[in-house]
Amino acid sequence: MELRYLATFQTIVREGSFIKAAETLSYAPSTITLHVQHLESELGFKLFVRQGKQIQLSTAGQALYEQADTLLQHARTLEQTMKEIVAGESGSLRIGVIEPAASVYFMPLLAEFCQEYPKMHVTLEVTSTRFICQRVATGKLEIGLCSPPPAELGLTFEPLFFEPIALLIPATHPLAELTHVTPADLQDQRLLLTGQYCAYRETIEHFFTQRGLNMRPCMEISSFDTLKQGVKAGIGIAVVPARAVTPAPEGTVLHPLAEFELRLPVGLVRSSQHYISRPVLEKLITKLRTQAE
Repeated sequence: MELRYLATFQTIVREGSFIKAAETLSYAPSTITLHVQHLESELGFKLFVRQGKQIQLSTAGQALYEQADTLLQHARTLEQTMKEIVAGESGSLRIGVIEPAASVYFMPLLAEFCQEYPKMHVTLEVTSTRFICQRVATGKLEIGLCSPPPAELGLTFEPLFFEPIALLIPATHPLAELTHVTPADLQDQRLLLTGQYCAYRETIEHFFTQRGLNMRPCMEISSFDTLKQGVKAGIGIAVVPARAVTPAPEGTVLHPLAEFELRLPVGLVRSSQHYISRPVLEKLITKLRTQAE
């Protein structure tokens, strides 16, 4: 149904005639007649009945008129909402981010973004790379900020920065006194690692396996804050993103892994099938790229 036809119909009823409606709307009388004919053709019934020179609403026309205000108001509201979404003044964004990129890297940027777009509703899922990529691949998240996605999902990956991985060691541990800690020094040490499907865990395991070193994870902890407390309590050594444990808690020492630069690439993940470019989303992506420089 053409909304302008409905607006013309409403004006005819309010003004009481086709001629007065034409004057009110600044249309030619023939245009008013054409609008009504189109509307009647679309709906499949007559809207007016003539009694001499007078016109009256048909039963169907009366039913339509009673709903016309509501229909037009909903249409105007929807049109305004669409304009605001396109302009970035409202709408929603659905984003997935891994830690510590979420709290350290993304949140300051998001705070600035929300000040610029206060009506924008943002859903931020802070979880693992694997889960983020699955959600992006099915269109449930628009973008992800995480490590490279599994190849079978067919997602695009744009590297933005590298997350350095370091060792958090109890201050009382013998390795805390060394100037340099090598991978060999970690052989058979009690290690605290993140969960099995965490990108950092996978990177660390691959690193050790390549060098023929045995890992002895004594505990898996999904929370970086809890990992820090585990090290502080002397349970073992944590191999974690450096920014997640900076500054190091009291009673612990933060060491890089000597001889090797262990880093995790973090970048923008999108689905070519589900990604829809919008000005507000492109602006957020530009901010991500700029902050990574």
